[in-house]
Amino acid sequence: MSPRRLFGAVLLAALAAVSSLALVTSSGAAGPPLPKAAGGQTVEVVGTGVPTPTAFAFAGSTVFAASGPDESNNGPGGLFTLAGGKATKVPNTPAVIFGLAWKSNQLYVSTGPTIVALSGWNGTTFSTEKTIYQNKQKGFPGFNGLAFGPEGRLYAGLALNPKYDHAADPFPMSQGVVSMTAAGKGIKMVASGMRQPFQLTFPQGSKYPYVTVLGQDKGTKTAPNDQIDIAKPGSDFGFPTCIWTAAQKKKGGSCEGFDEPKIYLPPHASPMGIGAIGKTLYVSLFGGTGKGPEVVEMSERGQPMPFLTGFAAPVIALGINGQSIYVGDLTGQVYKVAAK
Repeated sequence: MSPRRLFGAVLLAALAAVSSLALVTSSGAAGPPLPKAAGGQTVEVVGTGVPTPTAFAFAGSTVFAASGPDESNNGPGGLFTLAGGKATKVPNTPAVIFGLAWKSNQLYVSTGPTIVALSGWNGTTFSTEKTIYQNKQKGFPGFNGLAFGPEGRLYAGLALNPKYDHAADPFPMSQGVVSMTAAGKGIKMVASGMRQPFQLTFPQGSKYPYVTVLGQDKGTKTAPNDQIDIAKPGSDFGFPTCIWTAAQKKKGGSCEGFDEPKIYLPPHASPMGIGAIGKTLYVSLFGGTGKGPEVVEMSERGQPMPFLTGFAAPVIALGINGQSIYVGDLTGQVYKVAAK
């Protein structure tokens, strides 16, 4: 499955290949079947109608859901609030969103080419929108997910320029993770050598973000594993010289000297959203580990274990609020389930 590989600055156009699945599974009055929690927890629908869920943020009792464009009709996505099983569009907000982060009564939004800060939330609308960072240089790939670090800096994954699916992107700020102040100042590269970093999270006690990274679909003799990397300052994970195949990892191989991924996932598992409760990671897998789209849980070092399975369509967005996990799939449904 390849659609998610271009997810980012190309505005999700590749997801059109699976948009019909969302239409079919949501056509019935009852909606698509609920996914099932491995521990038997109740799964509930908290919102319907988020076209392409990408990220979540939480402010008190308000649940924000971000969406890329609506691939079923080429319409906009945008920002929604979730309540009572329904998704309500927040007016006058960006039409395409890839990352969200809430801090100091402001909602930070990644639109791809820009990061904006929304403030003055009154329960229905924001009163102010300010672009805190915009890069107008030719070749800038754009931003994916957002997360604030414990020191207060805003971290962002850089989107994939599809021209460099198997090659080094010559743009200086690409194929990695950056950070900046909450005001959008002092941007700098944190980590490099990542083909397609998507979303980020900071587990309890971690100074550095854990980042979902998607490997190549095809074009290599051996499909590479997908990854979760820890983006420490100055780290380089080797792409495209090293894609962490078994042969490359051997002594003297092309991966020698590069920083190794923290966690390997099967080829085409496609890790998208990521969150943490304490030091336990939760990751949404667009493709899954062999039995379809799923959410897995794992320790910072452990083997991924099924947490939520049986999705009617590929799953993308994942967010954590307290002890609850929120997940959105391509049917436009958003689900909530307790961690235990």
